[in-house]
Amino acid sequence: MNNIIFFKPARQTENIGDLLINLVEVDLLRPYGQIVVDDLSAPGWFVDEISRSKSDLRLSKFSGKPLLKTLSSLLVKQLFSSKKNQYYLAIQPGHTSRKGFDVAVSNFKINAKMYLLKMMGCRIVRIGFSIGPFDDYNGWAESFGSKAYHYYAVRDNESLKIAKKYNFKNPLYFPDLAWAYSPERQQKANGDYIVISMRSNAYGRIHDSTYLRPLLTRIREILVLSGQQNTKIVLVHQVKYDREASAEIYESLKSEFNAELIDTMLTLSQANEIYGNAKFIISNRLHVLLLALKCGALSFPLVDVVDNKKITSIFNDNNLSDLILDIKSSAEENGRQIVRNFEKREAVMGEFKKIQAANKQVIEEKLSTVFR
Repeated sequence: MNNIIFFKPARQTENIGDLLINLVEVDLLRPYGQIVVDDLSAPGWFVDEISRSKSDLRLSKFSGKPLLKTLSSLLVKQLFSSKKNQYYLAIQPGHTSRKGFDVAVSNFKINAKMYLLKMMGCRIVRIGFSIGPFDDYNGWAESFGSKAYHYYAVRDNESLKIAKKYNFKNPLYFPDLAWAYSPERQQKANGDYIVISMRSNAYGRIHDSTYLRPLLTRIREILVLSGQQNTKIVLVHQVKYDREASAEIYESLKSEFNAELIDTMLTLSQANEIYGNAKFIISNRLHVLLLALKCGALSFPLVDVVDNKKITSIFNDNNLSDLILDIKSSAEENGRQIVRNFEKREAVMGEFKKIQAANKQVIEEKLSTVFR
């Protein structure tokens, strides 16, 4: 029996963090079967970036039909055939959060289709993602959906708490896939600059200056309090919708600091180089922070520890809590945290290497149980 693994990529392709974790998942799945990537629901360039092996197939060439119709057809035909394959559907990693009755009904209908696929023998898998917040309608709709999964595994303990609250079927823990990423080798330079990359909003795509204003004020304060007045500040974005935030922070800082704005969305290769040579990074984007750490740079989440549970839960779960700059703490405390961690940078990064190696091992061990 052969394993045929259909991979459904992220719908959000304007974020290289999503590209990163989709790329890693496809690479991790490849040894376990024939990969078929759904290129009918994602741009061709994105599919080409996450699926770089010539052995991978494209859904457009495999069947030319939408993913669920393709799987349904294959599973029905197999009922009347002596030749059997094991079909898997791997759903993209990332984050799932929903509110509203109509959204819950729509999600329930999709999950019903997933359950039918399961009944016909398909094994549905989702790993290394986070969930919530949900209203009750969507919490129970997602709980119903979890019953369709062969393997449903979230990347942080806060997500597990939500899954248990709504009685999900067998929710498991699976580390964020960024832990298994191997950055491109870059020639190291002694970068005497700080990278800042911030969200434009709490959720969605619309720039929100009201959301950004207290963060901007705190950034200026902690740069001064940590003694960075003479250090170059580089503003970047790796999510299309954060461009205005970078520009607004640049305009605010340029008269007081040596600030530079990189006014194009970073590619993964550019991010590897810029992050890897930085003095440190300040961000409230999870995969800016994790990618920077993987590239060898200290990364400080500047967040509200209550509202940014996706980040704080992962950092707390991995003994990185001292890097979290809580905006509800004082600016003086945030500044001391930066100084304290920078002074022991080698020890912090040494510990991080152990953490990421342990997470990668957990990822590999858990994944082997999915396909045994």
